[in-house]
Amino acid sequence: MKNVLLIDSGSGGINILKECVHVCPYCNYLLFCDALNLPYGNKSKEELIDITKKNLNRIYSFFKFEIVILACNTLTATVIDEMREKYKNVIFVGTVPAIKPALIDFKEEDILVLATESTIKNNKLIKKHKNVRCLALNDLAPLIDENLDNLDILEPYLEDKIKGDFKAIVLGCTHYVAISKLFKKILPNITLYDSANGVARRLKSYINYEKEEFQVQLFCDKTENLGKFWYYYFNT
Repeated sequence: MKNVLLIDSGSGGINILKECVHVCPYCNYLLFCDALNLPYGNKSKEELIDITKKNLNRIYSFFKFEIVILACNTLTATVIDEMREKYKNVIFVGTVPAIKPALIDFKEEDILVLATESTIKNNKLIKKHKNVRCLALNDLAPLIDENLDNLDILEPYLEDKIKGDFKAIVLGCTHYVAISKLFKKILPNITLYDSANGVARRLKSYINYEKEEFQVQLFCDKTENLGKFWYYYFNT
């Protein structure tokens, strides 16, 4: 049974974890919610490389991971190449905005990518598809974590920020999946795309299935967040 570590700066990794457990259950999962460094989206590449190295070294002391899922678009866009170079015996799976699936159904100019400024600046797919529109929402991930028990309170925020003529929204931050219902409420005709299933299928390609028991653990630097994170995991 493979030891699989997922890293994000807060609750966003839960959305990736849940899909991984659904698609590829026979693993020993540990999700690290790096709440002390939330949000990743406003940090430089150098800061994120340093943070990720320290987190991986710390976690490996008690959880011997074989696969690491960077369950964060910003982290993937900024550090995955460096992590693969440093930890050559570890498989790294990244999370990227689901632009490719959206392009099967829509033209570039009909797609809006919602992400952090760092993801928009560093993601290779966004750079390639120059007609895809992007909107940076650097403060949204912390707002989601703060309001996991009352996400409807974010409806006015979204109504103020999300404006324009588009047909599809790519959720380029794993946190944003938590408010999918709000996006559909505000824009009932919009099509939403997120990265969770793509990440889970990529993980599955590395797993030799054996019908064993599996385990899911959450580790958070802010212990007061664990209760609401577990609640979110089991009730969404």
